[in-house]
Amino acid sequence: MKVYKGIVKGNTVILEEKPDLPDECPALVEIKPLDQARDEEISRRQIELLRKAPRVGKLLYKKREELYDR
Repeated sequence: MKVYKGIVKGNTVILEEKPDLPDECPALVEIKPLDQARDEEISRRQIELLRKAPRVGKLLYKKREELYDR
């Protein structure tokens, strides 16, 4: 699925580029304000980076009290 950017004017969305679809092809359009779309993209990238992060060390203490026991 490709994402296209455009401007809403009344009941019409004017796209910045031509979609790779034939004329009169049924399509599903999801409209998000750019700020919300940008925030979702940032969140998605952050989650992706966290999943790829290397595992460093091991869990030494499961509870704060265990720290003081030593």
